[in-house]
Amino acid sequence: MSTIPSLSEDGAQSLWTGDRPGRDEYFFTTVAATGTVWAWDFETGLLEIDDQDNALVPLWPHPRLAVMAAEAMGFEDAGPAVPVDVDVLLDEEFERFHREGHEIAVLPTDGQFTTILSLERFRVKVFEARLQTAGLTDHAARARREEFHADRIRRADRRLGLAPDDRHALVEHLRARLASAACDHRIAFPATRDWIEAQGFSWELLSRSAVKVLAACDCETLDYFLTTRRTSSA
Repeated sequence: MSTIPSLSEDGAQSLWTGDRPGRDEYFFTTVAATGTVWAWDFETGLLEIDDQDNALVPLWPHPRLAVMAAEAMGFEDAGPAVPVDVDVLLDEEFERFHREGHEIAVLPTDGQFTTILSLERFRVKVFEARLQTAGLTDHAARARREEFHADRIRRADRRLGLAPDDRHALVEHLRARLASAACDHRIAFPATRDWIEAQGFSWELLSRSAVKVLAACDCETLDYFLTTRRTSSA
C-alpha cells in the first residue's frame, strides 16, 4: 500500500462541503494512485445503515475524511480509521461482503447525498480509474478491459454455486417457461427466480451474482447457461 496522500485541512473541508461528483472523482483518482482505502474496523460491525436498513461499508480515500465522518455521524467509538489494500478488499473482503449483502458508501460525510455502489459496480469504478492512469495504448487498454470483464464473469459464475445437474435443470425450466410466454426482459427474472426458490436456494444471494454481470433478464440467463454448457462440453 502507498503512503497517506497529502491533504490539507482546507482541502479536506473543500471536499466535505463539495458536490458528490467531485468527491467521487477525488475518491477513485486517489484510490487508483495509492491502492488504499480507509475504513473503520470491519470486525467491529461499524457499518452505516441506510433508510432501507441495508448495511453499507463506508470507505474513504484519506484517514482525515474518515475521522470527520465519524464525528459528523456521532460514531464516537469508531476509533482510528484503518488502511485497507484495495486489492484485498476486492478479493477476500469482497466475497464476505457479497454473502452478507453489503454495498459500498463512497466517501460518506454526514450520511446524506453519498454515492452508494454495489460491490460489482465499485470493482468496475476502481478498475476504470486505474486504467485511466496506466498510460496504456488504446489497444492495450481494450485488451485489459476485456480481460477484466471476463474475470468478472468467472467470479460471478463461481458464486452461483450451481452444480452441473442444477444448471441443466434450470435450462430446461427456462426453455419451457419462455416457450409458453416470451421474456419480458425484466430485471426481476421471474422465471429464473421461481426455479431458484423452488430448489431452496437463496435468490437474494444468487441474484447479486447474476444481475447485470451474467445476464439482465430470463432469456439472457438461458443464453448464458446454454453458451457455458456448449463451451464446457467442447
